[in-house]
Amino acid sequence: MRISALLLILMLFPLAAVAEWDFSKHSIPLDEIKGGGPPRDGIPALTNPKYVPAAKADFMREEEQVLGVNLGGVARAYPTRILSWHELVNDRFGELPVLVSW
Repeated sequence: MRISALLLILMLFPLAAVAEWDFSKHSIPLDEIKGGGPPRDGIPALTNPKYVPAAKADFMREEEQVLGVNLGGVARAYPTRILSWHELVNDRFGELPVLVSW
């Protein structure tokens, strides 16, 4: 129930923010505003990621930051260095589908 409510809030908030933008007021000519970054769907999500025990994660740096998730006694760490390239991880904790976003 709490997850559903949170997802609903997160989905509605960006729509409300965009609805309030007033594009008629600007100091930069609109034809000079260029898009940037990767194209739509240009950052692939990780799906069904593979895990290694912490003791065998020799690719990790000692000071490296991770985003941690602990659900139902299952703990996972997602290195922010990897998340910066993918931004989303489609994962499962048992039967529970989980989307990790960075």
